[in-house]
Amino acid sequence: MAQHKRTLYISDLDGTLLNEQSAISRYTAQTLNSLIDNGMLFTIATARTPATVVKLMEKVNLQLPAILMTGALVYDLARNKYLSVSSFDPATSTRIINCTSSCGISPMIYYIDNSVLHVAYNTPIDHRQQLFMQERMGTPYKQYVEVKGEMSVPANTVMIFFMGQYDKLQQIHNLILPIAGHRSYLYYDTLEPQQGYLEIYPEGTSKAQAITQLAQQLGADEIVAFGDNLNDIPMFVVAQRSYAPCNAIETVKHHASRIIDGNYNDGVAHFLQQDFKH
Repeated sequence: MAQHKRTLYISDLDGTLLNEQSAISRYTAQTLNSLIDNGMLFTIATARTPATVVKLMEKVNLQLPAILMTGALVYDLARNKYLSVSSFDPATSTRIINCTSSCGISPMIYYIDNSVLHVAYNTPIDHRQQLFMQERMGTPYKQYVEVKGEMSVPANTVMIFFMGQYDKLQQIHNLILPIAGHRSYLYYDTLEPQQGYLEIYPEGTSKAQAITQLAQQLGADEIVAFGDNLNDIPMFVVAQRSYAPCNAIETVKHHASRIIDGNYNDGVAHFLQQDFKH
């Protein structure tokens, strides 16, 4: 008798598992909990931090570690504990900050201090940055640190983050490309296409690397991935099967094994319900 594959299912959050209200629907939560109770190996891989993921996933009984900040962090939601942290070589992060200091957009620097994620930022900040921070304040999982004057790079820096007009971010992205020791992702804001985000991580940081390590630890012989944006493509490459919701950007669809129903119709949950056989 043929043995069933031990499959690890990994889903991105925004635009994939989350609905149009950026939430886990009741149907998706109930479906995931039922499947996990029946032995499905399931977790998430997202650019988000614990500050928002803990709340978003509170109705899902996630048993496996979550892959956060595009693979820079592996986090145990049940125990609120970092299992691994990928941080910059200080010389590399300092070069990036120095190279971009005259670009007119101040970065936010994410770093771990005493097992808590901190975000250093310069004042003044624009309206979008202010709104971005306000939506993420008030949790024990992230502390914002105001820096007056020249920005220095703290130890254990895991990400350098810029937000602003996409064309200006593209200029910054081009400036840092020659700098060795980093991996960067530039993408549009889905609601305001003229705006964008630039995430800069230590070299080797990716969802793919973190997923591969987790699959090895679990003894999984198949990875099935779901995603909708550019930073999901590396995990599509290492997955045996990959699925993009129909609302995904076109580049991601080209890398997917198949297109499934959109995030607004619980596409991932419906697929898992049909695909998982315990």
